[in-house]
Amino acid sequence: MIRVGLLIDAWTVPAWVHKVVSDIQSSSIAKVVLVVKNETAPEPPKPLWRKIWSRQRELVYLVYKKLDDWKNRVEPDAFKSLSLEPLVRDCLVISVTPVKEKHRDYFRDEDVQTILRHDLDVTLRFGFNILMGKALEIARHGVWSYHHGDNRTHRGGPAGLWEVLEGTPVTGSMLQILTPELDNGKILYRSWAATDPFSARKNRNNYYWKSSAFVMRKLKNLTERGEKNLVVESPNSIYKPYSGRLYKTPRNQEMARLLAGLVGRYARHKIQNLFSREQWFVAFRIQENQSGPDEAFHRFKPLFPPKERFWADPFPVERDGRYFVFIEEYLEKKKKGHISVIEIDREGNGSLPVKVLERDYHLAYPFVFEWKDEFFMIPETSSNRTVELYRSVKFPHEWTLEKVLMADVNAVDATLAELEGRWWLFVNLAETEGNVKNWDELFLFYSESPLGSWKPHAANPVKSDVRSARPAGRIFSRQGHFYRPSQDCSGRYGHALCLNEIQRISPTEYEEREVSRIFPRWREGLLANHTLNCAGGLTVIDGLFRRTR
Repeated sequence: MIRVGLLIDAWTVPAWVHKVVSDIQSSSIAKVVLVVKNETAPEPPKPLWRKIWSRQRELVYLVYKKLDDWKNRVEPDAFKSLSLEPLVRDCLVISVTPVKEKHRDYFRDEDVQTILRHDLDVTLRFGFNILMGKALEIARHGVWSYHHGDNRTHRGGPAGLWEVLEGTPVTGSMLQILTPELDNGKILYRSWAATDPFSARKNRNNYYWKSSAFVMRKLKNLTERGEKNLVVESPNSIYKPYSGRLYKTPRNQEMARLLAGLVGRYARHKIQNLFSREQWFVAFRIQENQSGPDEAFHRFKPLFPPKERFWADPFPVERDGRYFVFIEEYLEKKKKGHISVIEIDREGNGSLPVKVLERDYHLAYPFVFEWKDEFFMIPETSSNRTVELYRSVKFPHEWTLEKVLMADVNAVDATLAELEGRWWLFVNLAETEGNVKNWDELFLFYSESPLGSWKPHAANPVKSDVRSARPAGRIFSRQGHFYRPSQDCSGRYGHALCLNEIQRISPTEYEEREVSRIFPRWREGLLANHTLNCAGGLTVIDGLFRRTR
């Protein structure tokens, strides 16, 4: 059992911190055994006029923050105040008054010795200022602390603000072991989430909830593997200097300028949507004897849907010399998608779509595969919180529910592959309640059969990066190598397609490397592309463009 200590300033903490501690206390691998509470005397309250006067150079930012917090309230709220006391009522509490030196806190020798007597494996820092000296040596595996930002691009704060103001497509977060050198800790976990384009409040809420899962992942890693591979990046192991500024709360003139840019982007977005709408379409090319997907996307023939719907997520099947392409067909009027099929003949003529599967909930990403001379489909059913497997009763038009592979999950784009004698299920999951975006994290499961039962990979999630986690089509082989298409959902959904070579896959290890990207430049006016598939010489891709309303 891993012995965990907490460093806190008060019993009341944000909801995301409460979740970290709750997950530990409900686990079978770790327990909080000690709470170290900061007893620094609080500063006397200032009159309102003095508070305003002390921050007069930041008033524009403060007004923006108030408006943003009011307009963009998010539930569940990662920053709702909750009490830790019910979770740790059986734990010993030690009060510590640190020695202060500017923004740094040092623990007295007698306090350090008292803490060391409790034989802590890990200490989590949710309070105090910057810790220095022997305070960093109170646990066997160090003091773990969050940095809500990417220390390679954004050091300082406020967290989650500058990425929005500067239009940075991703917002980083990390869990680290603190070292004496500020902003240069030993990295335990890194992750990247999509930046909300307009709201710092929404941006923070999403990636703070997401980061609340990091501690339990690393405690599990510590339990199963020991100290080996606990640290993924050590300070100065690779020379990667930080060349950015030290970010601080923007002052009035700078905030006014940045806010003008933000308001301008928002206004353009609204005006654009008033007169036009985005629409997905499908494009294809037939090249007989093609090994893997075709490479000349500018030669593809487009199939455009009527104005009131879009076609996306194409999955082709070749059967008896005929091509069938299964798609998500989304109707604006219903605000819901179903699965349809388009037949394409050898001369490159496409039929009108025929609906083949519809439910009361949204369907998308019709992953179709053949097994034991039968066809199966796993459509995306995240709105029903399931992963469902359908079997073809009469191909291609009739399908029946065969099995629910997963229930009560926020999962998208389940993708199967039979590799090295096992079946593998790649799927994006939103693991935490508040992390409603399910684009960021790739989970892997394995089984002896596509029907399950599915066992989780030891390193789940095997990728936590919005730039390349989400599946984007079938895994394919080319010249003896396996490639996993994925989506780059930073900036905008489906911004680009990534091709990742799978280098190692086993129940305990997964490694891939990005080898190329497909940007939406192969047709004039394209905004995005996010699914790539091939079958029997037919390659299909989807694209996003704008058309007038």
